[in-house]
Amino acid sequence: MLRKTSITLATLALLLTVAINWLGQAAPPSTPPVEGLRNNTPHFYALTGARIVPRPGQVIPNGTIVLRDSKIVSVAAGKNIPAGARVIDLQGKTIYAGLIDAFSEVTLPATANKSGALHWNSTIRPQRAVANHYQQDQARNKKMREQGITARLVAPAEGILKGTSALIGTGTETDTEAILQPNVAQHLQLTVPRGRGRTQYPNSPMGAVALARQSFYDAQWYASAWTAYQENPKLVQPERNDALAALQPNLDRSGLLITDAANELFVLRADRFAREFKLRTMVRGSGNEYRRLEAIKKTGLPVIVPVNFPKPPNVGTDETARAVTLEQLMHWDHAPENPGRLDQAGITILLTSHGLDDAGTFLKSVRKAVQRGLSPDSALQALTTTPASLYQASEIVGTLE
Repeated sequence: MLRKTSITLATLALLLTVAINWLGQAAPPSTPPVEGLRNNTPHFYALTGARIVPRPGQVIPNGTIVLRDSKIVSVAAGKNIPAGARVIDLQGKTIYAGLIDAFSEVTLPATANKSGALHWNSTIRPQRAVANHYQQDQARNKKMREQGITARLVAPAEGILKGTSALIGTGTETDTEAILQPNVAQHLQLTVPRGRGRTQYPNSPMGAVALARQSFYDAQWYASAWTAYQENPKLVQPERNDALAALQPNLDRSGLLITDAANELFVLRADRFAREFKLRTMVRGSGNEYRRLEAIKKTGLPVIVPVNFPKPPNVGTDETARAVTLEQLMHWDHAPENPGRLDQAGITILLTSHGLDDAGTFLKSVRKAVQRGLSPDSALQALTTTPASLYQASEIVGTLE
């Protein structure tokens, strides 16, 4: 079963390659005027003879997918070819929905930190948006496509309240065409950003939590102050603050908050923070969650799980072996089981390539997790329907429906 799963996962790139070609041929409407004649040739295809997995747990042994202008028209058993469709025979292949890498980071340009009405503290920049500054990383996208990954979440790096992420397509489109979902989630870390000096506030994890809490309390006050002013313009107009305004979707639960959890205890910290402000939250895990499995299960929070499993400790000589702790040895052994243990405990998981030395080894690491206890259907779900649903993008990614 495991060997068969690995083989079928390897065919994911097939549908992606074809789909990217369609997207390139049937480009979406663009705002710049077309120079010369506009190409409006319809593109109509029927993929036949393949084993189709529309979503995890559903299989069509021999079916046909009909697409018109990059949109799925139908998915059905048998060889149902509409008139006028170009037929592509995929006998012996397996077709899945394109996979989703649930988390990656990008450093935004300096201009993103200076525009608008800013917060008084430089670590609070929730008004930043990846969608406003994203530039395609073609080298990384190529590695993603070769593994069948059609979309990835890109979040802003740096800060405590970092800004909003975007769901990005991994094709060869332009920067703006690649943005599938512009404002997916606000990102938070409840500790001090790396490289922050001791003379700057905050300079401790306690200070970082205090500043984040104060920012949300200020955002609540900001909303109330503007509501009062709009109801009674005779009041003094509150000052404009883009940072506090950007937190309003989180306070009314229309927005998602993704909180970094540097270790398993940070998951519990994120849960307490979310409960205080009644936030819709999930966490980006560390790979150590198996150490506090029951406590994390009680939080009910979805976890973005990394698959950057540790390398074997160096025990080649007596000297190096003595430097390796029992904890290091146990983590090296248990880490590949972390996704499977979380899934078996009933915790909703997503999978991310974040932390890997080479993003091109993402699926290889996922297969290792499958070999160490993660069920194939759960792995597929964590790469398709779960991120599509949580990122509110089920209409465009996640299934073949």
